[in-house]
Amino acid sequence: MSELIHFEVSAGIARLTLNNPRRLNAVNAEMWQALPGFLAKVADDPAIRVLVLAGAGERAFCTGNDISEFDTVRADPEAAARYNGWQREVANALQRMEKPIIAAMHGYCLGAGFEFALMSDFRHASADTRVGIPAVKLGLPYRLEDIEKVADVVGLARAREMVLLGRQYGGEELLGLGLVQRVLPDLAAMEEAVAALAAELAANAPLSLRAAKIAFQELARRDGPPDRTRTQVAEDRCYASRDYAEGRVAKAEKRPPAFLGV
Repeated sequence: MSELIHFEVSAGIARLTLNNPRRLNAVNAEMWQALPGFLAKVADDPAIRVLVLAGAGERAFCTGNDISEFDTVRADPEAAARYNGWQREVANALQRMEKPIIAAMHGYCLGAGFEFALMSDFRHASADTRVGIPAVKLGLPYRLEDIEKVADVVGLARAREMVLLGRQYGGEELLGLGLVQRVLPDLAAMEEAVAALAAELAANAPLSLRAAKIAFQELARRDGPPDRTRTQVAEDRCYASRDYAEGRVAKAEKRPPAFLGV
């Protein structure tokens, strides 16, 4: 596993931190290839209920791909296809994740970093957060699959503006665009809000969270109508669970439920 990624789990909350602050947490080839392993740990561990995505240091969440290595790993169409495959594997893992994901955004959040945020269920930002898609300023194509992620959140008209201009957005603009749920005064306040949100989510019934995530994934499908069989299976698992019984008992006894995910 890469030393450029920190991974820790506490109280059912996994925190995956891009640890490349010297490069403003830009993601290099080593990191792209390591990320699927960490995401598989989150997906496969029943003790993990929530995933937080973060960036090390005070200057950036993630500035996207590490362009300093493009001359060696993304210099021609063949190399680009291989590199794009690494990215696609990470995107697929995030989009398939059946547990809530929170993006803890601060400083620069650009390109692929912005996509990490878009694929999260919740996005909290500090006031210094700057979001943008700089592809047109680098001579890179912003691919259809990436534009889809932007359009799903902000709509086609605003997606055109963001992609074609390549400008950055910050502060209250992020709320107006619907890119974040909250803008906090500074990094410390943002981290405090993210911790509280993660704890609130982790206290909810894991199977209920999973059923809801699956439903949202099916609603967002572009390759066909929602798979209602998949959603029904997830819903039936909730109805048959001990947690459903625990929720009813806890409600009757006027106490917080203790969900186990079974």
